[in-house]
Amino acid sequence: MLKKVEDTIFLHIIRGVNWLGIDSVECPMEKRLKVWNRLGDDSKPTKLNEDMVNEVSLKELPGVLADILEGKVRGRTIVKL
Repeated sequence: MLKKVEDTIFLHIIRGVNWLGIDSVECPMEKRLKVWNRLGDDSKPTKLNEDMVNEVSLKELPGVLADILEGKVRGRTIVKL
């Protein structure tokens, strides 16, 4: 489970904590496309369900955004145009 980190990085740098990540900007596009295609194919999660996706209209968006900011929304929200 991923958790949101709300903190400044400054204190962690002082304490010697390493924040590690992936920088795909320097990766050649051919390699990126290969990885993205794999993520959408054989590495794609198999147990996704309808509850993880919430589709809303533009009219509903202000209310949904307020819910997101309050932490009431889980999963993905798709705005239908």
